[in-house]
Amino acid sequence: MLTEAQAIPYAPAPLRGERLLVLAPHPDDEVIACGGLIALHLREGRSVRVVVATDGSKATGATGGEDEYRKLREEESRRGLRSLGGADLHFLGFPDRGLSGEVIPALRDQLTEFRPDLICVPSPVEIHPDHYALARAFCDLIQRDDSLFADLAIARVAFYEVSQPLRPNTLVDITSVASLKYAAIAEHASQIALKDYVAYARGLNAYRAMTLPADVKEAEGYWVAQLPELRTTPFSELIRKVGHPPPIEVEREEIPITVVIRTKDRPSQLREAIDSVRANEYAAQIVVVNDGGGSVEATGAHVVAHEAPRGRSEAMNSGVRVAKTAFIAFLDDDDLFYPEHLPTLANAVHASSAKTAWYTDSVATYFEPGPNGSWEERSRLRPYGDDFDRETLLIDNYIPLPTLLVTREAYLGAGGFDPSFDLFEDWDFLIRLSQRGDFLHVPRITCEVRHFRGAGSIILEAPEGSKRFRDAKLAVWKKHADRIDNDLFANVYETQKQRIATLHGSAVEEKGRRSHADIDIARLEREKTQLIAEIGSLHQTAAQRVRELEAEIGALQTTMRDDLARSSASDATLRRELDATRITARVAYAEVERLQGLLDLIYRSRTWRLHAMVEKIKGRG
Repeated sequence: MLTEAQAIPYAPAPLRGERLLVLAPHPDDEVIACGGLIALHLREGRSVRVVVATDGSKATGATGGEDEYRKLREEESRRGLRSLGGADLHFLGFPDRGLSGEVIPALRDQLTEFRPDLICVPSPVEIHPDHYALARAFCDLIQRDDSLFADLAIARVAFYEVSQPLRPNTLVDITSVASLKYAAIAEHASQIALKDYVAYARGLNAYRAMTLPADVKEAEGYWVAQLPELRTTPFSELIRKVGHPPPIEVEREEIPITVVIRTKDRPSQLREAIDSVRANEYAAQIVVVNDGGGSVEATGAHVVAHEAPRGRSEAMNSGVRVAKTAFIAFLDDDDLFYPEHLPTLANAVHASSAKTAWYTDSVATYFEPGPNGSWEERSRLRPYGDDFDRETLLIDNYIPLPTLLVTREAYLGAGGFDPSFDLFEDWDFLIRLSQRGDFLHVPRITCEVRHFRGAGSIILEAPEGSKRFRDAKLAVWKKHADRIDNDLFANVYETQKQRIATLHGSAVEEKGRRSHADIDIARLEREKTQLIAEIGSLHQTAAQRVRELEAEIGALQTTMRDDLARSSASDATLRRELDATRITARVAYAEVERLQGLLDLIYRSRTWRLHAMVEKIKGRG
């Protein structure tokens, strides 16, 4: 039972990578789903690559030729990403609504070349077939390619939502770049003419902000996982974690399969095994063989009861003999099928019916009793996943029995399980079966082989290196000695040598990258220390300069006050002198007027006129 806070984030997460890779099914999915995250990365100067898988040429409403429409959609993607800041953009050009596993090699090339540490992928609950196919292809690639996984092991995967909401475990605040995102979506005018994707994105982003603080107005939702987690997570479990899509009726042709389950005195584990078969929602017959144990409850299953134990081999042979179907699958009571196991094998038969057997991959889990008596998972590994090689199978077994599907005819024709073996009876059978034809390997995790310490686990009771393990292995080799010669050992040795060399090379390369990373970390730590010291020194210098400036400003203020005071005193003196000058000027002007009046009076008098005449006569007038 989850608490409310565990069910959905209540705080935004700083989802960032130094190298962000966005895998988009169609042109426009990259900005509709991840436009905010892309904009944040570009704004911070991080590397971003967008890879568009299909050409988008079959969108509803397409006009003109497909080639013209494809070019139009590519140009819209370019404009949209330019408006966000300009990401590296690649088009794979696969046909719209035709995406399949054929995209895997191209995905691998992009992942190998770009080496991202954050990868955005459509969620596995997307409804559009291209979205679902891209998610499936990516997960299959991660689970089947050991070398690629070694290159990307530190990466995180962020599954995103477009046409079907997921249950996010990470919410990214895009409030600051939301307008850029919606402008980028609007650049896809051919699609906006069909549906208002800007409005849809706004609504979803506003809804995703509901549980976040009030200042977060818009957010993008992701389901984020570490890459190693995906290596051991079956696709059905990934769908359950991310959120189930609405039930969609899918028409499929089923082949008749009987699942034979061996059991002895493990009723609770038997119930889990039977439930795991029924979880496939596949119309399979279930046969339970109780090899001399207490009574079992297996409603809806056919039970074969041995009154006394006959051994593991005879238990399986008994179950196959009573089966009524053409195909047989195998399960022990302590193992599990994942919900996609039987459909995956049935699809493999339809795809390649000429094979003798079909098998998938499994996870190995190890349990020990916990303090309260319940079983606790201690480790979860993926040791199985090799392609079919008849010669290697003679030297060692790499095909767990629960992964296998065979025809009943082939099982009986190969002689079934040899009752003389109670350990490695499945390996002996596979060697004999392989002489009848080739097996098809489906590199997909669809089941789980479980080992319970102290509860009858054959592997834990006879671990590798023990005498019982070695004796059982020698017995298998002895039985098939006529097929094992020096040439076989040489061939298997060379094959394994090449494989080990490849793994060793990858490990050395990874170690080199790790060493380089350690050096870079040490360098960055040293530079960080230096920067901290420089910042401290700059802070001290700045503080000293601030104090000096404060002192200079204080002195300047004092000088200005003194100058102002002196200026004020000087102004008073000047005003007094000006006033005195004005008074003197007024006195002078009055005297001038008085004298001018006297002159006017003299000029007008008779005496002055006579004086003027005399002067004129004398020639001086």
